[in-house]
Amino acid sequence: MKTILDELIARGHSVTIVTHSATPFLLKDQSQGYTMEIIQVPYTKEDVTDNNERILKHWIYDFPSVRIQAFLSLAESLDLMMAQNKALCRALFEREDLLEKWRKEKFDVLLTDPVIFCGELLAQKLDLPLVISVRPFYMMEKLCGQLPAPLSYVPASGLGYTDRMDFLQRVKNLLFTFFQDVMSNLMITVKWDPLYTEVMGKPTTLCESIGRADIWLIRNYWDFEFPRPLLPNFKFVGGLHCKPAKPLPKEMEDFVQSSGDDGIVVFSLGSIIKNLTKERANTIASALGQIPQKVLWRYTGEKPETLAPNTRVYNWIPQNDLLGHPKTKAFITHGGINGVYEAIYHGVPMVGLPLFADQPENVNHMKAKGTALMLDINNMGTEDLKQAVSDVINNPSYKESIMRLSRIHHDQPMKPLDQAVFWIEYVMRHKGAKHLRVEAHNLTWYQYHCLDVAAFLLSVIALVVFIFVKTCRWLFRKCCRKTPAKSKKD
Repeated sequence: MKTILDELIARGHSVTIVTHSATPFLLKDQSQGYTMEIIQVPYTKEDVTDNNERILKHWIYDFPSVRIQAFLSLAESLDLMMAQNKALCRALFEREDLLEKWRKEKFDVLLTDPVIFCGELLAQKLDLPLVISVRPFYMMEKLCGQLPAPLSYVPASGLGYTDRMDFLQRVKNLLFTFFQDVMSNLMITVKWDPLYTEVMGKPTTLCESIGRADIWLIRNYWDFEFPRPLLPNFKFVGGLHCKPAKPLPKEMEDFVQSSGDDGIVVFSLGSIIKNLTKERANTIASALGQIPQKVLWRYTGEKPETLAPNTRVYNWIPQNDLLGHPKTKAFITHGGINGVYEAIYHGVPMVGLPLFADQPENVNHMKAKGTALMLDINNMGTEDLKQAVSDVINNPSYKESIMRLSRIHHDQPMKPLDQAVFWIEYVMRHKGAKHLRVEAHNLTWYQYHCLDVAAFLLSVIALVVFIFVKTCRWLFRKCCRKTPAKSKKD
């Protein structure tokens, strides 16, 4: 979202960022024109960071082996995250001074990402047009945005299926989606709807607030996504943060150039994973030491004992610039959507080591499109990783497939960032975009699925059948009734 904000400021817009005192992502540099409003919350940055690390530990290491215990621990940590989110909401709407100040400033639009709830409620409270920026799970979009999702070819998030499902996969897709929808609706109804009603002072639901969005900026595109129906107010802006590569720092460029014709491999598990187990780190380092390429590895943990001379570890790497370097042969990634899009943008095949959240699905998409191989980071051996890297580099099909996606990505009438800013400004100019929202938002669930129409038609059919049967029985009795025998005359 910062990429969008920077572009809005560059185009002359004033931007106010509302965040909270415990966020790990607090922007310290306000010299670029941001106005920052920080909401004080009853928890600390350390509380958020510690809970995030517990979630990662349960999700990545515990869940694959000790499922029940890990699931309960994960649920407890996610519940704490939700409680922190609710505390933020309460703290925000207790600031009547800020709310009144914002009303007087008469903002044109509110931009939010509903991975953390409350932005959409603020837009409703201030009666502002709403633009949502989201990495799609197609669950919130379906439940609250009314996005169609035919289960015959739209796979549920989390199953790892493609749009080509066999019969048993479609059965599982239907059951999994039904269970997912029921649990999501139950969680929203119990955990969030009372708070939204309390803040608005009238019956209000979370989905109703999110469903008010004038525009949904979806952070993917048809280079990544399987074909599926969209609505007029859903706009694809995948890869909006991607840009041409810049020159590398001299020390890093010298190391890259020393790779010769073999080239380099870029390796990053993202900014959230700070450490790996000693065993995993040594397995990875040993595998990387057996490939002819030089490796640049973003890693902040303890230096692996098996680290080879061809591998250098960095606390930070200019990932986009490295992926755009002509000597880059492959990208080992956790499958975060930003890194995946940088690989698509620059045409670099991938080896995916997904860890949690949307990452397995992201890598599955790339695997289905022939641009990546996927490994289980907890169970892979040294030879597995070595072979996977060798395959994506030496098998030309992976490079051909990723270059095809790269051409699709670049062949758009507008750059993704320009598209995102255009639709935000469009909402500003028209004071909303209600003309792009479908009427489904104003229908009940039974009206949406035409169950009332079906009930009416079935009633009519039943009535016609009833009348027909009654008439036939009456005619049958009338025509077939025996005439009484006449008395014999003497």
